[in-house]
Amino acid sequence: MRFYNMQTQIKPCELYTLIPKEKIDQIFLKSETAGAELDCTFLGFEEVYKAVTLFAPKNRVIIDFGCGYAFQSWYFRDYRKYIGVDINITENDILRTDNAEFYFMSIQDFIRNEFHKTGYSFDEVFAICSYVPDTDAQRLARETFPHCLVYYPHR
Repeated sequence: MRFYNMQTQIKPCELYTLIPKEKIDQIFLKSETAGAELDCTFLGFEEVYKAVTLFAPKNRVIIDFGCGYAFQSWYFRDYRKYIGVDINITENDILRTDNAEFYFMSIQDFIRNEFHKTGYSFDEVFAICSYVPDTDAQRLARETFPHCLVYYPHR
């Protein structure tokens, strides 16, 4: 598929080419905010998530703190489980894969009050806290999960 904008070809991001179009369209139709934040060139910060697939074993549970619309969950659809946590999203905003589960709450509330209810041990989990500006959430994720990637670019 080719996208043109005033005679200039726009290259879609990798996730846009991997995820079935009907799944992407479903989110854009149901979500009140996705269309204002995303397009074919950007469905999230995919480079960080794709990199995690190079070193996190597929038998791990992936916890994605600040998952947003969860388009990145597509990279983890063959993992044991994908858990998305975000306070700023709703059911209508997320991409669901067969192994996905979502918590609509703050990162701090999930770590302090919900994680232990999942039944997973810390060694079964790989946590990702990518592009989350909340330094308290970053610190808590880093201190709680021994297998964790926290990434937020310097300004």
